[in-house]
Parts: sequence; C-alpha cells; structure tokens
Amino acid sequence: MNADLFVRWLTSQLLPSLPEPAVLVLDNAPYHNQLREDSRCPNFSTIKADIMKWLRCRQIPFPPNATRPELLQICEQNRPLPVYNIDIIRSWGHEVVRLSPAHPELNAIEQVWGFMKKRVRSSLQRFTRADLHARIEEAKVG
Repeated sequence: MNADLFVRWLTSQLLPSLPEPAVLVLDNAPYHNQLREDSRCPNFSTIKADIMKWLRCRQIPFPPNATRPELLQICEQNRPLPVYNIDIIRSWGHEVVRLSPAHPELNAIEQVWGFMKKRVRSSLQRFTRADLHARIEEAKVG
C-alpha cells in the first residue's frame, strides 16, 4: 500500500459509500500521514539552496550569509501546520480521528495482532510456510 493507492481507494470506494457524517479512525501508517506538498518543511537532508528557495517562496526573511543550520532553525520557527493528503475526507462531510503514535492499547487491531503473534510464536515448531499457516489457523480459532 502507498499513499496514492490509499487515496484512490478512499475517494473511489470508501467515501462514496459512507453515510454523512462519518468518523474515520486512522492509525499511523505512513500512507495515512503523507503531508501535502505545501505543508512540508525542509529538514536536515535538504540542501541549502532548496532551504533558501523554500524561505523565499514563503517570503520569510533570512540573513544572506546564514549557515545551513541557521536556515533550518528559521524554517522550524515558520513550520506550517500539517495538512495531510487524506484530509480530503473532510471535504466529503466526514471527520478524521488520528490515533496517537506508539499507543497500541488505543488501537484494537494492534492488540489482536499482538495476541496472534504470541500464539503463533509459542506454538511454531519449524518455520515452514505450511507450519506457519497451520499455527495461524489455530490461533484464529483459539
């Protein structure tokens, strides 16, 4: 899955089928959190010329002889609020709730995966595809 495929599925399949208003709860998958281009800020891997271009485009003043770290600090001070590609959900009349990162207890599917992995790991004798499938089926039932 990637952000483009997710947005395509979201706009062609899911959103048209939902009654208004609906609340979509999203985890922290990378394709759920891709920033729109205008919401991105230069980072430590951005070259100095691109940092300066980013600042000029936003009409943010900076000293002409500023070092790269100084420019990055100015960028950070002027970081735009995050706007995500999937925030189009709101334009369809729905709301988005994002789960907190690193809090699997708030995300039920993470608890299910944790249970399944523990069951499979504890009963897996050999690591063959057939044995793995058999243990997964056992974990589903048990």
